Amino acid sequence: MSAAFSAFYRSTANHDACQAVAPQAGRHEKTGRRRLAAYYCGWTTQSFACVFGHDGEQSVRLGIILGCLLLTLATGFAPARADERLSLVFVGDTGLNASGARVSAEGGIKSGRVLSVDEALAEIDPLLKGDMVFANLETVVTDNNNIAPRDKMFVFRMHPAGARALLRAGINVFSTANNHAMDFGTAGAGETFKNMKALSGKGLLAWPGLGRSAEEVLTPQLFVVGKAQIAISAFGIGGGGLPASHGDAGTLRGEAQFNRLAENLTKTHADLRILSVHYGQEFAPVVTEAEAKRFAELPDGVDIIVGHHAHVARGVALVNDRLFLYGLGNFLHFGTQNMARFDFCRDFGLLVKVGMKRGDEGTLALETVEAVPLTGMHEHTKPMTGAAAQLRLAVLNYLGAALDDKVNHMRGLRFDGNGLWCAKGASDPRCAAWGAPPPVAAKTAQAIKSACARDVRRGG
Repeated sequence: MSAAFSAFYRSTANHDACQAVAPQAGRHEKTGRRRLAAYYCGWTTQSFACVFGHDGEQSVRLGIILGCLLLTLATGFAPARADERLSLVFVGDTGLNASGARVSAEGGIKSGRVLSVDEALAEIDPLLKGDMVFANLETVVTDNNNIAPRDKMFVFRMHPAGARALLRAGINVFSTANNHAMDFGTAGAGETFKNMKALSGKGLLAWPGLGRSAEEVLTPQLFVVGKAQIAISAFGIGGGGLPASHGDAGTLRGEAQFNRLAENLTKTHADLRILSVHYGQEFAPVVTEAEAKRFAELPDGVDIIVGHHAHVARGVALVNDRLFLYGLGNFLHFGTQNMARFDFCRDFGLLVKVGMKRGDEGTLALETVEAVPLTGMHEHTKPMTGAAAQLRLAVLNYLGAALDDKVNHMRGLRFDGNGLWCAKGASDPRCAAWGAPPPVAAKTAQAIKSACARDVRRGG
């Protein structure tokens, strides 16, 4: 939204009839090519009606004409095209310092030395390209080394220069709701809030999860990429601290607030709604019946659910037209162990690239999902290649197959040897020859099943 349009809306907000116009605008135009146009023009029309009065059809017509004219001039808005494509990238747990280490603009501490973000990202940077690139920011962001930590095993903080480096690399959406958001209490969370807000006009599109009040966090963050309006919310375990005192921040906690968050997201007018969830048991790659059922029961209208916290990759599935990324594992976190010490069901992270296309009816539809297994996530993240990547894709397919029929209409995705899955009828040229992957050898299948069935805990 342009600054001019924001200022105009604020100027009309003192009129009773204009209160809460934005969330309601265009609510009857749920589908069709004019969906985004209805959102903006509906909002502007109602605002103009407040200025010119509500006493007749003439004022409404005038509002429509002047409202849409103002929006066109102020924002350069054009209707969404039927062939519009959207590229979304998702990665998991991210933090740029060792537990308890002091922060420095030079980089983070890893294995007793300072490691720069640019060095750590050098081999994965080319893949961090998309209209939206999401990461779970599992750390406090501050330049203050004097804030007292909470009494817990691991506490993470990183310098704002690290956040800026991640932004330069291409990550433009952070989830800030997780069990390390409050490592330095509400004061530390307030530092993260302040530093995220400072980046919001410098390429950062959204950073859901933290806020000064519950209502602030319960309200989805909105941004536009191309002609698509995206709404995103985030929830994580280990929350609290709301309402926060001046300068502090906190996160939501409890089942009731999670349900409210999901409901608010589904009611938000947008082309795409994304819910980030930090949840589950660490080192457990297999999605449980209870987890599958809980996610499937989320209200219709949540289009993509992004899971993280387990430090390991989990299955990918569709429930009707909704995409569930149950677990992305680690992306780049200096405070984590080298996952290569674990078996091949747990030793990799996941970068997921989602391709969407706007159809003739104006709605965005899922076309492709690409899975890239990652290694070196504790210090130098890079994509796996060759036989190593093939085996981890086979693991991912096994975890996807385990999701079939766990709830009605759920089907796990299977990726081919290039890590690609294509929807039926996808127009992406790579999908012309795409087919479901063949079964792996019986010996390999048994080895995968045995590895993924292990009960692994921290230190195990």
